[in-house]
Amino acid sequence: MNTAKHETKKAYLIPYPVESFAKPILISNKRTYIGRSNADHLQIELDDRHISRKHACIHAEGNQFHIEDLGSQNGTYLNNRRITKAPLSSHDRIVLGSLTYLFLLQPDEACDLFSETPIGTSDTIDVSLQEIDFSDIWAQNADQAARGFLHQTTGDASEALPLDKLAHTRLSLLYQLSEDLRTTSKAGEIYEKGIALIMKAMPEAEYALVARRSASDDSFNILSFQYGGQCQTKGDKIPISHTVFDWVLTEKVTLVSENISEDQRFQESESISFHDLRSIVCAPINGKSGSIGLLYAQANNLLSPFTRDDAKFVSAVANEIALNIDNLRLQKEMLRNERMAAIGLTMSNLAHNIKNLLAVNQAAAQLMDTHIKENDYTRIDRHWQWIKSSLDGISKLSTTMLEYAKEDEFRIKPLDINALILANRHLFEESPASRGLKFVYTLSQEDPIWAVDEIQLQQAMLNLILNAADALKGKEEGRISISTSVANAGNLMISVADNGRGIPEQDKRKVLDLFFTTKGTKGTGLGLPMVQKFVDRSGGQLQFQSEEGKGSVFTMIFPKTT
Repeated sequence: MNTAKHETKKAYLIPYPVESFAKPILISNKRTYIGRSNADHLQIELDDRHISRKHACIHAEGNQFHIEDLGSQNGTYLNNRRITKAPLSSHDRIVLGSLTYLFLLQPDEACDLFSETPIGTSDTIDVSLQEIDFSDIWAQNADQAARGFLHQTTGDASEALPLDKLAHTRLSLLYQLSEDLRTTSKAGEIYEKGIALIMKAMPEAEYALVARRSASDDSFNILSFQYGGQCQTKGDKIPISHTVFDWVLTEKVTLVSENISEDQRFQESESISFHDLRSIVCAPINGKSGSIGLLYAQANNLLSPFTRDDAKFVSAVANEIALNIDNLRLQKEMLRNERMAAIGLTMSNLAHNIKNLLAVNQAAAQLMDTHIKENDYTRIDRHWQWIKSSLDGISKLSTTMLEYAKEDEFRIKPLDINALILANRHLFEESPASRGLKFVYTLSQEDPIWAVDEIQLQQAMLNLILNAADALKGKEEGRISISTSVANAGNLMISVADNGRGIPEQDKRKVLDLFFTTKGTKGTGLGLPMVQKFVDRSGGQLQFQSEEGKGSVFTMIFPKTT
């Protein structure tokens, strides 16, 4: 079984950076020799005087590809390090002479490509995972491809329409999209209008979609989807390649397959699956802060496959989408910052005024305590306790408001996250709110070392644990679970889960809002917003899942810092 896997595993080399369209070079499981022209037994010939005639070879050992230098004069470099022999991973950079190549691996299997429920779509979409032959793929840096569309004036004589006319039509459509998106205030509408333009400008496309990689794992969400008017596969499974999505998002390249009617598989078998001969184009949607997602289209018409000019156009549309998504985010961020600045100023002024009043009230309270003890007025004492409780609540509220409003200096340093959690077990488990509850720790075996602010992380976890403890009041066998893990995308996830009462559906949208609380006068409504503020400042995300009657889980997601 393992042998079969080794035989089918495929790997490729592709020039880096991919400034013009290039085809990946297939690497077999056998020894693949790389060197300068005219050498014997070369599978990959590179025309560069800095490369030896027999420079290096790539071969598989079990499940792992390796690269080995063959005594070359100028050496072989892997990720900026000179090597004699080293294992290869997907997206490694190999330098041979003056040339640089990416090593890209096509996995044998791809599982859990998409999350269970695509969002932002009106159709039911059933996705199947089918890899394609990357020997038929052309790749180019996405920014270069987009610029190529905006500056192209001539084309191949084989085009069905004169390129200048086709390019002019598409450029006009792109300008119309740009004008239309200026007044669009929702991200979903931006995606929908983008793929609608693709379907209008590329009638051979059977469908187009926008997908985004999840922040917590390697799965994808479909943000928008549209079938073509003449689609014959509507309702069938949509074949998607995990490797295409991975290459596009990781390396920020545009991929296109063309001339599928010349595919050797088609010539050998008339009964070949129609989907196996699909033509695809895929471009990343790259925002200023990183990859937003990708734009993907597919055609099954053997007579009208996508071309490299189609890929350039799709890249230009993806850039337009990214620009407008960035603008939308900037507008929301500016509005949020203005609102938060106003709230912070109001809270600071209010809290200082309350503290001044409390200084007088606390002095009066001390005198009243003495007076009550001397006269033993039981009823006055009981009522006075209510007043003291209210004063304590005001004190707690003002202190918490000040903590939320001020901007503490971030003291970020690498920390052993698991060790930090275990060192604070007594703080988590012995607080009055959590006594008697069972604590379960499921910590990552990788022992993640992460750069975070220790004090603020500790406070954020304590806030989440106190919330969980409150949700467990009155429940027998209450349990709080604390876990850590590192996702494939390189994110640290710290979760606090409980088996308590859960969050009612009508409250889920409000739980992170300032001052929202279900604890009545005992709550400030600032605990979770303080956690979110800390996670946001760390460049991460705070996510939660909850089911009423079964419990909740809150997860802090922190990206890897370099």
